[in-house]
Amino acid sequence: MSGTEDLIKTLPWGLIGWYDLDPDDKILYIGERGDLYEGFFAEKRYDHDVLGIDELSGKWAAEHPGYYGYVICIASLEKTDEPVDKLILLNRILKADGHLLLGMNNRLGIRYFCGDTDPYTGHAYDGIEGYYGCPDAATAGRCYDKAEIVRMLDDAGWKQTRFYSVFPGLGDASFIFADGFIPNEDLSNRVFPTYNDPGSVLMKEGSLYTDLIEEGLFHGMANAFLVECTIDGETSDVLQVTSSLDRDREDALYTVIRSDDTVEKRAVWPEGRDKLGRMLGYAEDLKAHGIRVVEARTEGAVYVMPFIKDKVAQVYLKELLYRDKERFLDEMDKFRETVHKSSEILTMADGTEVYKKGYFDLVPLNSFAADGEYIFFDQEFCTEELPVKVMEWRQVASFYFGDPAAERILPMEVLLERYGLKDELPRWKKIEWEILGTILKDDKLKEYRARYRTNENAIRSRRSAIDRHCMNIFSGIEGKKLYLFGSGKYAERFLELYGDDFPVYGILDNDGSRQGTKKREIMIYSPEILKDMKSGTFKVMICMRDHRAVEGQLKDMGVTDYSIYDPMRYYETRPRTSIRIVKTAPGDDEETSAPESSDKHYHIGYCAGAFDMFHIGHLNLLRRAKERCDYLIVGV
Repeated sequence: MSGTEDLIKTLPWGLIGWYDLDPDDKILYIGERGDLYEGFFAEKRYDHDVLGIDELSGKWAAEHPGYYGYVICIASLEKTDEPVDKLILLNRILKADGHLLLGMNNRLGIRYFCGDTDPYTGHAYDGIEGYYGCPDAATAGRCYDKAEIVRMLDDAGWKQTRFYSVFPGLGDASFIFADGFIPNEDLSNRVFPTYNDPGSVLMKEGSLYTDLIEEGLFHGMANAFLVECTIDGETSDVLQVTSSLDRDREDALYTVIRSDDTVEKRAVWPEGRDKLGRMLGYAEDLKAHGIRVVEARTEGAVYVMPFIKDKVAQVYLKELLYRDKERFLDEMDKFRETVHKSSEILTMADGTEVYKKGYFDLVPLNSFAADGEYIFFDQEFCTEELPVKVMEWRQVASFYFGDPAAERILPMEVLLERYGLKDELPRWKKIEWEILGTILKDDKLKEYRARYRTNENAIRSRRSAIDRHCMNIFSGIEGKKLYLFGSGKYAERFLELYGDDFPVYGILDNDGSRQGTKKREIMIYSPEILKDMKSGTFKVMICMRDHRAVEGQLKDMGVTDYSIYDPMRYYETRPRTSIRIVKTAPGDDEETSAPESSDKHYHIGYCAGAFDMFHIGHLNLLRRAKERCDYLIVGV
């Protein structure tokens, strides 16, 4: 297996790898044999069985009463239409002090409000709407929100439970927070969201975390949950877990915050245990240079620190920026001067000043602001002869990353000028990214991240595309032949409402049985005819619910001039003509008159309406009638 495959297959293990499983106890994994989670138990050589959720029956449970110390069920309860019954059976097969771990996607996760598609239906917003009108959810599966999960557990008799909020999601659980625990760090710089379909995402998820915390929505809108359930046993005392499984085995760590105010760092793999010793050495070196660091010790294979409740410097400095820009600049200067003390500064032959030992993570994100000083933690990486300007750029860049509001208050340009970074900025950026690329394994995970992540530029581009493709659907249609993609009910509605205004030259459909037939005397063709048509001479109107697949098909064909028709929306077909209100004399009744240059077909129109049931079709009919006259009279 290649290094890339090895890294990708282990990313999901962060969901459960930190949990204190007793290696002498029997484990039942509810999932698919050979899937990535089952690979974790095999790799760690736990004594485990695997059972599909559909295989879990009353008969099977009766044959295994109180048999397992742990049952771990990840995204499997979502695939059964009888979750409460399954939870009752899981209760029966656990030992009295056993533990059930449930990994569950949250249908109200912030990722779905940002536009990500549902993992089961493949459509955006289905879960948020409670799967209204989604028959696929009955067979493929569905996500649940926290309240629904709580009710299911209560109905099944599970009374001792603890929820953990998972980010970015079950498949790459880099951050896990106990319900009610609020992180004291800036997550916009720490959590890198991943998606089922990055191409559907319309908002920067990371920029919302702080607002969710302040509004009390952070846990309820977590992307996923890990739920610990016991019968008579105690739940874990863990408050937060940070995993770095996207690194080589020598560098991968679990950072665990416990309720007794201790923080543990544990190597994910045996190959990483030497790293913990190196970190102690780094801390001693920094202290020798007058840098305050969080005191630490090793206990066996665990690196232990006290939990510091002061604000992370990143948060402190941002709050300062919002209140007082001058004080903020003074504090940034102070932080910079503090880092300058971290090592001897040497001058190279070309005049470049470098740190003899450059601690790459001496940034606000990895320090606390306490008692007017900065206390550093998590110094995992040291680079020989690191340019001083690279670290100054790191200080500025990491502070602004993921926060456009900070840029609006005080442009980054001010600090770049203040610290003399502008002249050779490409050089400092290049060195930084070479080091980051090595740490973050860009060479091995580049394709994975391109597939599951998005970025600000792509999000802005998609928003513009929505305006172009979904809002102003008739924009740029003049002088072009219009083709509808889809020959079902959406196309029927479009032709009924807009067929007179915009002649349709043909209908496209992937269904071969419909090709060659007609709808309202309009021929239905294969979409392949577009390949022989000259770009700029035609426009495609997608008239289908599942427009995402059609969009992809059109893009593969090189067709970019298309719009998406929503039968429940009202669309302007031409600019409305204003009505002028005039008074003949003071006190006279108001009367209306048509503009002198009215482009409407008629001055007065009449519509006879026998509206026994009024719906959107009637509303659109009246709208079209009004577009053709200055005054419309409707008989009811």
